[in-house]
Amino acid sequence: MFLCGRILTCSVLLLAAGAGSANAAAHPQKNKPDPAVAQLQDEMQSLRQVVTAQQDTIRELREAVRRLEETNGKVASTAGGAASNADRAVGEAQSAQQAAALAQKAADHAEFSASEAKTATALQKDDFIAGRKRIDGLEGVLGRFRLGGDVRLRFEPILQDLTPDRFRTRLRVRFGVEGKLNEDVMGGFYLATGTVNDDPVSTNQTLTQFFTRKPIGLDRGWITYRPAAAKWLQLTGGKFQTTWQRTSLTIDPDLNPEGFSEKVSFDLKNNVFRNVSFTGVQLTFNEVAGSNIPVVLGNDSWVFGGQGSVALSLGKRVNTTLSGTGLNWRNTDAIVQAIVAKTLAGNRNTNATIGSGASTVYASKFLYADFMADTTVLTGAERWPLRLVLDFVTNPRAASSQRDGFWGEAFLGRLQDRSDLQMSYAFGRIEQDAVIAAFNESELRAPTNILQHKVAVAWLAQKNTTVSFTGWFGRTLNRNLQNAALPPGVAPGEQDPYVKRLQMDVIYKF
Repeated sequence: MFLCGRILTCSVLLLAAGAGSANAAAHPQKNKPDPAVAQLQDEMQSLRQVVTAQQDTIRELREAVRRLEETNGKVASTAGGAASNADRAVGEAQSAQQAAALAQKAADHAEFSASEAKTATALQKDDFIAGRKRIDGLEGVLGRFRLGGDVRLRFEPILQDLTPDRFRTRLRVRFGVEGKLNEDVMGGFYLATGTVNDDPVSTNQTLTQFFTRKPIGLDRGWITYRPAAAKWLQLTGGKFQTTWQRTSLTIDPDLNPEGFSEKVSFDLKNNVFRNVSFTGVQLTFNEVAGSNIPVVLGNDSWVFGGQGSVALSLGKRVNTTLSGTGLNWRNTDAIVQAIVAKTLAGNRNTNATIGSGASTVYASKFLYADFMADTTVLTGAERWPLRLVLDFVTNPRAASSQRDGFWGEAFLGRLQDRSDLQMSYAFGRIEQDAVIAAFNESELRAPTNILQHKVAVAWLAQKNTTVSFTGWFGRTLNRNLQNAALPPGVAPGEQDPYVKRLQMDVIYKF
């Protein structure tokens, strides 16, 4: 109220002062300073300053009130948010507690699973170790054995005057396993194509018979005992490759005899004599049941014999092996009777015979006295060694003078490394009863009573692939002998025309 009164008084005074000023202007002669007015003006000026200061204070107070209200609003908002956050925190705390409980449960389960996994891992490790031991044991056994074999594809024209030309494609497949059963015993078996029951001298199968399947049979199966403590001794039984030196003159390369063999071999510390060997054989080729002969062998057909050999070194470049073999064939008539009965195929019979039909027998007995020399000469060119093989056989039990046979073969080159080349030539002259016709080389013009030439060249295209050409050129030696091989229509007194058998081979070995 005091402030309002002061304002009213000041207003009255201002009005009075305004009137006085107007009168003074109208009456200038009366315009002189009035001390009271001057004091009043000073007071009004001071009042204005006070009012201005009061207005500034009011504005500051209002601003302060506004800021306080804003602060209160923010505080309230913050308090509400805090309350909301508190509620949320409580919920999150509860969720965290639940999660902690679940986490503890999961941790317990994980610990249990880890324990189970550890147990399973230990079991798996034990199983792995046991399996590894079994595999190692199996590898140890299988590591002693070697798979082997070959596939030979052959195109073979056969040409002879007076007979139709013949062209045939032939296949030979051989597959087998061999290796050590232990340190002292080794063995194996091989399967091969060919006529299974009636042809012992060929594993070829002609591609014919309207795409029918080709027979395959046991070609070899044997066990050899060679003790580590006595490596000079070797005992073999079963159906095996020949354990003695021989050529196509006496035994076909595809023929594997059956029975037993004993061999002793001694290396010598001598500049000339390198080795001495002795081999005994007992071979059975026909077993007959129900024999009434009071001996163990009865009517069975056997071969008894052996071979002695010596290896010589004639200087640094010449090595030769000399051998002598005796083979005594017993009860051989079973062979020709099987040929007559057509239960034994393969080579035709060119030996002399007596009788006919089921009573047919050989005119001769057979005892091979076989002498061989196998010589290798190192020519100085590593890839071109020279090898010469000479084989002479005589049958002292032959019924006639047709008892001798000769085979000579020369090789130049080798088949060892890729692109190696080997050339060879062979000559054979075999009289009628020098050997048993059923069991020697099947590629000859005839097994006995023949004159034969052979030329061959072989190229090792790859380590496991050989490409070769072989030509067999042969004729009957004496056309006038019994069972001589002659083409139909040959004129009396005319010589047997040469048979030209040409063989183009691709051989893959594995």
